[in-house]
Amino acid sequence: SGINAEYWVEISRERIREKHEEIMKRREFAKKTKAAAGGSAVNPLFPINEDTEMQAAIDSAIEEFKKPKVEKELEKPKKKKKKNTGTKDEAAMKIVVKDNSDELCMQEYEDLCYTPIRVDTIDMDALVYTDSKILKEIQELRTQVISSRGLATRETKAGTRDIDLEEQAQALMGAAEEDEELFNNDIELDSKTYSWADKYKPRKPRFYNRVHTGYEWNKYNQTHYDQDNPPPKIVQGYKFNIFYTDLIDPSVTPEYKLTVFKDDKEFCLLRITSGPPYEDIAFKVLNKEWEYSNRYSFKSQFSQGIFQLWFQFKKYRYRR
Repeated sequence: SGINAEYWVEISRERIREKHEEIMKRREFAKKTKAAAGGSAVNPLFPINEDTEMQAAIDSAIEEFKKPKVEKELEKPKKKKKKNTGTKDEAAMKIVVKDNSDELCMQEYEDLCYTPIRVDTIDMDALVYTDSKILKEIQELRTQVISSRGLATRETKAGTRDIDLEEQAQALMGAAEEDEELFNNDIELDSKTYSWADKYKPRKPRFYNRVHTGYEWNKYNQTHYDQDNPPPKIVQGYKFNIFYTDLIDPSVTPEYKLTVFKDDKEFCLLRITSGPPYEDIAFKVLNKEWEYSNRYSFKSQFSQGIFQLWFQFKKYRYRR
């Protein structure tokens, strides 16, 4: 516990008051004694016969006043040679007194009237804690704990698992055909605050996608194009493979949602949502009707950490 500064300031002021009253009484006594010694008929208030005794008393009072209280309190236990069982005032007086403390004490009294100077903790050899220093130490301790438990390599292990899952997804989709291309361009979504963000660090899932393109030989294209002059390729479907290797609750299946762009009705936003610690991920796809039949390889499932969404667009016959 710290020292109660206000308490000791009040004690010092009380002692100065007492000493002042004592000196004033002695001076009054000296005046009356001097008047009596000069032939006055008034009897002295206190029985002192000579001026030397009066001057000695005044000098003694002044010396006593000049003497710091700290030294007087330190002298008392030395004379008694007993254990200090007194009040808090006596116990608190056990401090080291510097050399020439008499002059220092009197100088402080004249300059500051015993008002203590405010001490800046920065100039002291003291351990000072600030908010930034505490946060820095906490961060260092967390880093040590993570390193000791081997958690620093978790991301590396997760990346290795994602590579294995990518090979697994390639095996499920088969070798890329001539009409298939990689489709790994996701769309940046607006920032979203997740309810679980204070427990887990949100991150985007990895993915491996393909887009299926080809020629559509409807009546119109058959009439206007041939094998040597084929029609332009169009997107006929997509195969999405999203990797959720570290889902906190693997029993929860990711979900997808389609939203048509307001400024471009030909395209829509495919948004896939899962659970912690993964953020939502989105892709821009054509706004066409899907084939939901297994005959056209439609697939929407979540198994072994991979969410698969494969679909083809419906083909419409050309009518004149």
